[in-house]
Amino acid sequence: MNTKTLILRKENKEDYYKTEHMVMRAFWNQSRPGCNEHLLVHKVRASEDYLPELSLVAELDGEIVGAIFACRAWVAEGTGEKHEVLTFGPLAVEPTHLFEGIGKALLKEFLRLGKEAGYSGVVICGELGYYPKHGFKTCDKFGIVHSAFGNSDAFMAYPLNDSFAEVHGTLVEPGVFEECESEDEIREFTKNFPYYKPLKLSCWLHVEKCGRIAQIRKNSFTISFFGKDIPAKLKGSFYEMDASEFPVVGDYVTFFYNPLGDSTILSVVERTSFLHRPDQAKTGVMQYMVANVDYTFIVTSLNEDYSFNRIARYASIALQGGSVPVVILTKSDLCSNVGRFVREVETISENVRVHAVSAILGIGLDELGRYFEPGKTICLMGSSGAGKSTLINTLMGKEILKTSEVREHDSTGKHTTTSRRIVELPNGATLIDTPGMREVGMAETEEGINDTFSDIVELAGRCRFSNCRHDTEPGCAIKAALSSGELSRERWDLYNDLSRENHYNYAKKKAIAKWNKERLKNKMIY
Repeated sequence: MNTKTLILRKENKEDYYKTEHMVMRAFWNQSRPGCNEHLLVHKVRASEDYLPELSLVAELDGEIVGAIFACRAWVAEGTGEKHEVLTFGPLAVEPTHLFEGIGKALLKEFLRLGKEAGYSGVVICGELGYYPKHGFKTCDKFGIVHSAFGNSDAFMAYPLNDSFAEVHGTLVEPGVFEECESEDEIREFTKNFPYYKPLKLSCWLHVEKCGRIAQIRKNSFTISFFGKDIPAKLKGSFYEMDASEFPVVGDYVTFFYNPLGDSTILSVVERTSFLHRPDQAKTGVMQYMVANVDYTFIVTSLNEDYSFNRIARYASIALQGGSVPVVILTKSDLCSNVGRFVREVETISENVRVHAVSAILGIGLDELGRYFEPGKTICLMGSSGAGKSTLINTLMGKEILKTSEVREHDSTGKHTTTSRRIVELPNGATLIDTPGMREVGMAETEEGINDTFSDIVELAGRCRFSNCRHDTEPGCAIKAALSSGELSRERWDLYNDLSRENHYNYAKKKAIAKWNKERLKNKMIY
């Protein structure tokens, strides 16, 4: 921290929004999904117990990076006598400026001002891993109890002068501290600020922080943390886990923040979706792609790039992973029979959504706006040259993704995107751009295949025999549907091709995993 540019001063009205936004970021997902501390700050200023002359903001190079808000409280004895004391809440530091001494500087100045003003001491409910380092001790040592829970390690006090020895009894906090629990009020107030996703975590984040994996290059990870890119490495225990438990782009992770080097990734937050496929170049080894994706945009241009088979594979991968497949047929201005392709894609599955668009003419783009809601994540998949980047840039009204030219002789393009990466949009939606893939393998996608071909699964359930091979057995509903035209031969063949490939690659993956396990075991022996 450059101490020459750190300024501690009183807050003015022009600071209010910036301060509340900083407080919101500081406490986001710390002890609950989202937070209410920014609303508390807003209400504290209007409270009769607020002490603006003892409250401070920290400014660093013109940016509000910390704040402390002082209030009066009372310790009431059984006789009815009340002792006026100081309390504060919250003490907040901008999360991208942690470990720079800002909180320590604010607390030290607050204590100095409180002592100078003649207060006997400070009583708070605070983080027990932080305040004892600055001289705070548990209230049981001073004969002070809390009206709600008595005593706890987080209930602490700091004497400012000798008269605090005479303070005993029950803490009476400012009423405003109890006025910020309405979820509806918190939700409405939070709409005034940029969107951050509320997460239900398994631990409090007073020590660890939570961010999202934005990019991975070999063993190096980039965490997106409130708009700042944090370089990180994995905690050693990850290398004892299955590869599927390693972080992928889109994962929310907890980490130890290190502002001077690589931070350490501690855990992966429970996923809502997880897309993977076999890497053909690595002989069936699973490639874990992205996580926490709400919609998978399968972008295919209506030229030589169009492949019904590949779209079906993408859709199966998305459905298997828990994401909604949305097929975007681009360059519709170059196609004379768009309706035929839309209808053909719609036959893949009732779970697949289809849109035909033209980025150049603006056709169909208004239909896509529904997917770009705050908090939603959209993964882009498709061949290079399919128009992914042009589509997104047109929708956003500016260059979000780089574009590349398409070769005329085969309608394909260069891989503009060389690795999966996150792009955070101004409205709170998130894009995950992926490298172009012309070949899409299948493995561990049986559920996705069944979702994609739910009509075939339903027909098979009507067969007379549960183990029907749909060959020569009597009462076969599949053969009857093929004969009547209810089920097309092409769709049946595609289903069988994908199912065989999935079974083969899964068996191959298990064999590779077994070989690798034996190799590691022998390596340890020798």
